[in-house]
Amino acid sequence: MKTDDILLDELQSLRAELERVKSERDLANVQAGIFASAMDAIIVIDEMQNIVHFNGAAEKVFGYSADQALGKPLDLLLPERFRASHRRHVSDFAETGRTSRATHQLGVLSGQRANGEVFPLEISISQTTVGGRKFQAAIAREVSARQSLEKLILQQCDSLNTLHLITMGLLNRRDIADLLQFIVNEAAKLLEVSYCEILMPHENELVAQAFTRDKPFQSGTRFSRAEALLSWQVYDTGKPMVLDDYSTWNFRQKIYEGEKFHAAAALPLLVDCACIGVLGITRDVPGYKFTEEQILTATRLADIAALAIENSRLYLEVKRLATTDELTGVPNRRSLMQVGEREVQRAIRYNRPFSVMMVDIDHFKRINDTWGHAAGDVVLRGVAQEIHRQIRILDVMGRYGGAGDSENIIGRFGGEEFGLLFPETTPQGARVVAERIRAALEAALFSVPRADETGRDSQSDIHITASIGIASLDSRTDGLLDLFARADQALYQAKEAGRNRVYAAGAD
Repeated sequence: MKTDDILLDELQSLRAELERVKSERDLANVQAGIFASAMDAIIVIDEMQNIVHFNGAAEKVFGYSADQALGKPLDLLLPERFRASHRRHVSDFAETGRTSRATHQLGVLSGQRANGEVFPLEISISQTTVGGRKFQAAIAREVSARQSLEKLILQQCDSLNTLHLITMGLLNRRDIADLLQFIVNEAAKLLEVSYCEILMPHENELVAQAFTRDKPFQSGTRFSRAEALLSWQVYDTGKPMVLDDYSTWNFRQKIYEGEKFHAAAALPLLVDCACIGVLGITRDVPGYKFTEEQILTATRLADIAALAIENSRLYLEVKRLATTDELTGVPNRRSLMQVGEREVQRAIRYNRPFSVMMVDIDHFKRINDTWGHAAGDVVLRGVAQEIHRQIRILDVMGRYGGAGDSENIIGRFGGEEFGLLFPETTPQGARVVAERIRAALEAALFSVPRADETGRDSQSDIHITASIGIASLDSRTDGLLDLFARADQALYQAKEAGRNRVYAAGAD
């Protein structure tokens, strides 16, 4: 018979065994709970490559229930073209004796859902032996969304880099026509469209300023509100519009009837929330719609283009103000002298005739004193216009300013003198033109503002005359300043001789 001590020892051993079994059961339950709640798919296969464990995440990823997957070959979850090679890889891994392989070692693989859809996934694998049997476990994660995001990020980086290069190209262009053509050409390449155009407003119409091909219209074609509804709506609202198929749109423009336009978009060119034009893009492939990312890229390009266009306008305006007399619209003295210096040097180099002329309105101060400075401004503008009508297109006319040092010219727009350049013109030819100008000014009638006895505004017609001095290039000429100094002396002689006449330096 066993003693009490022996029975007590056996009882304690039995309790210890029961605790061990309970702990193993608890651990198994913990493991099962982890498997079931894991966010990644977990698939376990035996040495025959049949599925023996298939957790809830695997059910969601592959579209099979655990009952449908358990006991089935792993091939169930793979595209058919990869099944044979995958079986070899699994067998090879089992023979290596390695316990695991990480995701980065396997790369992106392909899985197949229950509905036949093939999708990308990343897998890490491990193997172990339990009770003499080998098992392999795979933790799988679908990466479709991540790959799409990565692709989108790469596309956005590429488009931003291209936009940067386009921006650099825009900065190097000052001519507005060249700038607009550059924009549509680059937009067509960046957005992969078959046609691109820029329409800009002018006198209640949208004018075609640039496009990527000669058809469907010529540059300068104008569109009323009834003729370009899509572009006008974008211009009025300052918001982009996208059409999936322009060819079926009820309000499509008839001028495009011969074109195979399908997907179409119009984007506003905005500067400080004000629309200065419309960028239009189209595709000629049916069913190929613009994506949100493409419209975002197009909008970014339109914003950059609008700033470039505005900067070009400002540059040209500053240049115009720096070279043009604000009152009369003709080149100012600085601009005239720059052009004249180039022309006189060319004439000297090639031994060609060249003449200059000074035109001074007689008794101009009397006009200002009698009729007021507003009347004087009307006369100055009228004289400039009349001279324009009388001289050849190749002649260059400018507002000369007034008496004084040649370096002190900034803002001198109030004088009554005009300087004229006559390339390829002999002294005889210059005199003929001068007489024509003098006679035309004498015959002209200028309608100037005045206040009558009651204080009401009215108009009066007045006549003016002008004195003209001429100087022509010869062996004694030192340069343009010398020529104008001689013409000014001839002008002084014309004034002294009674005004309203033409004098030539060295001839009268």
